[in-house]
Amino acid sequence: MNSNSKVGKKNQIMKVFRISLLVFAFFALSCKEVVVPFDSNHEKMVESLFSNNQSILEVYLQENPKPDWKDFSNSVLALVTSNHPKLKSWGEAIQSQIPNKETDLDSSYEKISKIQEILIQIKAEVPNQSKYNRFYCPMVDKSWLMTGKEVKNPYAPEMRDCGELMQ
Repeated sequence: MNSNSKVGKKNQIMKVFRISLLVFAFFALSCKEVVVPFDSNHEKMVESLFSNNQSILEVYLQENPKPDWKDFSNSVLALVTSNHPKLKSWGEAIQSQIPNKETDLDSSYEKISKIQEILIQIKAEVPNQSKYNRFYCPMVDKSWLMTGKEVKNPYAPEMRDCGELMQ
């Protein structure tokens, strides 16, 4: 094999490689998730959800809490039936965590914690939700969203002021 045919074969391989790379890049870019923007109606649904979450957490701050999940559940249902794919997905994830009446307090804390993690994700992605702040308690390793800057830990009745405002 002479040196011209080696160079020709090498150029042919490089040409095939470049074409393959371009085809791969095209498919990789075309598979990207479509980003659906949040409109003002979506922001209002999230605001209602956060407001009802605030009400639930305030009940958990009381002695012998007996929360009524009806309004919160209705806010979640609005997300599930919305036309926004992310809100729908988040709503479905929250729905599966809403405590039922038979749930004992300890297991409801776990469910609330999972709900709060989803709400924190929603707050990070849906615009105009700055009214609510994220708090974190290292003693129970849980986060929550509430208004204000004062720590009111809904998870630990014996340590209501345990936690910190997260930025």
